[in-house]
Amino acid sequence: MALGAMAVPAYAAAANPASVCSSGYSVIDSHRFQSVRGTVYLLYSAGAGKNCVVTIADTAGKGVYMEAGLQVQGGASKYDSGSFTTYAGPVRLAAGGKCVKWGGMLGSDESWTSGWSHCG
Repeated sequence: MALGAMAVPAYAAAANPASVCSSGYSVIDSHRFQSVRGTVYLLYSAGAGKNCVVTIADTAGKGVYMEAGLQVQGGASKYDSGSFTTYAGPVRLAAGGKCVKWGGMLGSDESWTSGWSHCG
């Protein structure tokens, strides 16, 4: 290994969730799919006052069904789904003072949704 080079773990995402959501967003939670093929991320931007959800496959490749979803308690919900090579989303919604449910799907057999969480 060359001096200063870093080994990238095999599970490193094909895309950076903060870059997908746009500048100002930071990861506040995530859920790794059991098959270890990807991760769904929940991000927040204080400047925009919004949450963002993105599902990212571990490696870019041929299209696979993916979904990213976000629901605001007592309010709107938004989803992005389809056959994607790298990620589904970003899905953004304002949720000031409310709880959110967030989650995603990767492939036809890997889905996950949080309970009401990240209230605020």
